[in-house]
Amino acid sequence: MRKTIVLTTLITLCVALAACSVFTPRRGFNRALNDRNVQFTAQRALDDDPELSGRAHIATSVYNGVLLLIGEASSEEVKQRAQADVTGYEGVQRVVNLIDVMPLQSVAGSLRDAAITASVKAALLHVDMPGFDPGRVKVSTAHGKVYLMGLVSHKEADAVVNEARNVAGVKKVVQVFEYTD
Repeated sequence: MRKTIVLTTLITLCVALAACSVFTPRRGFNRALNDRNVQFTAQRALDDDPELSGRAHIATSVYNGVLLLIGEASSEEVKQRAQADVTGYEGVQRVVNLIDVMPLQSVAGSLRDAAITASVKAALLHVDMPGFDPGRVKVSTAHGKVYLMGLVSHKEADAVVNEARNVAGVKKVVQVFEYTD
């Protein structure tokens, strides 16, 4: 019961922080809206591809026109198929394919990753830096690896990575940042 309450709280925090990221000034409202549309369309294309069904678990994340693919695929061919499915969308400047070729993750593993994502987002609230907004950082997790996206300064990136590394369950932190300086 207690675990359910904690998990529900963490997921609620994720949703709240994700909603804040739409309104950050560094990328603008139209860019943020386009990113959301691309993410929805790309995820749907992957979910609807019968060649990927049962052979991959892939999540998409988009920030400032950078489309990130994470998760797992049963083979290199499946990984490349996923990238082909999402290549060529208007507004996408580049696709970063970080899908791992490995056996598919269990539901319990996915729930652990969701909890890590929520914990990292909560930890970013502790970054004490003038002008830093944690809503400018997009956090995704797969297999305990935390992927960080956003428009940040190098100093902000260092602080964010340091916070993320200290969250329980984080095995590795991968930076997919764009820098403002």
